[in-house]
Order: sequence, then structure tokens, then C-alpha cells
Amino acid sequence: MPETLTDDLIELLDEATQADCVKTITSGVKDGLVRAVSEGRVQLSEDLMEPSADGYGRRLLHRDPAGRYSVVAMIWGEGQGTPIHDHGDKWCVECVYRGQILVTTYEIGPSSDPEHVKIQLCHEERANLGEAGALIPPHDYHVIENEQTETAVTIHVYGGDMEGCNVFEPVDGGDLYARRWKPLSFDSTL
Repeated sequence: MPETLTDDLIELLDEATQADCVKTITSGVKDGLVRAVSEGRVQLSEDLMEPSADGYGRRLLHRDPAGRYSVVAMIWGEGQGTPIHDHGDKWCVECVYRGQILVTTYEIGPSSDPEHVKIQLCHEERANLGEAGALIPPHDYHVIENEQTETAVTIHVYGGDMEGCNVFEPVDGGDLYARRWKPLSFDSTL
């Protein structure tokens, strides 16, 4: 794997993820990641940032040997995005490395049908270069999309290895959604 993260960024992530409180962890990771992207301490090669025709790409940049976090680059071609999903009970900090993304957050609620959930749109926000946000369960339901013609690249730091997540698929065009577990791998799509 090519060197893409500087040693001082890895040390910063190591230190931030030692905190006892998830809000403190994500705040430290977010601040450090924003500084690192702004100061050029994350260097991705052009071939690593090549979009996939099949959907956005997931590329591993670093895995903490202690299992506290992993760092993944996501490459978003024009019009590519995710379905509504969570992070499989893991916190996440997402930072824009190139381009612009649209992040739409949702709240999940019960329905009278135990097999399905209701989903309510909460907020839409466009994030530009160097801007970051944190998602902490149970408030981590969202969609990421690249509405631009330019390729977008985001850096994600997860609270461990995100090997899968729940995706939510609409049922019969109504306001009910079915939850489905989706295993993830690198260079795969949701």
C-alpha cells in the first residue's frame, strides 16, 4: 500500500482514539483530519482517486493495529452516491479531500409493521474541500452523493473496521423502508 498518511497524522489519530468518550474521540479526529487535509498531510495518488464505473470506490488507507480505527478513501464519480445507510454501530468522521459532496441525514422511527421502519429527512448539507462532519450512532443514518461533474474524494475515519452496514430500501414506493445488512469490502459499492 503506498504511503498516503503522514506519521504525525497517524499519531494524532492514535491519540484522539484513546479518549473514553465517543464525542471527544470524534471531535479530536475531526479537528486533526481537517488540519491534515488543509496542510497537505494526506497525499493520495491520482490512480488511487480514479472513480469506478460500477459505483463509488472504497480504498483502505490505514488500519490501526490495535483495532481502534481505520482510514478509508471514498472516490465519488459524477452522480454516484449511497443508499440511506448507517455505519454498523461505528462512529465515523468524514472529510472532503477533493470536490464537493451532498450529505443528507435522516432519523429512523418505528412503524406499525415490525418488518419495516419509517424514515424522516432531517438535514441536507453540501461539504467542500477540508470540511468535515461526525456521525455517532444512533444518529448516523445518511446518504452521501456527488452532484458535481468533477470527481469527489472523501476521507473517512471509522471506529474500527467497517465490514458492513445496514442499508434501507423503500417498500412499495411508500414511506416504509426495509433494513438489509450489506457486507462491504474495498473497491465495492453499497
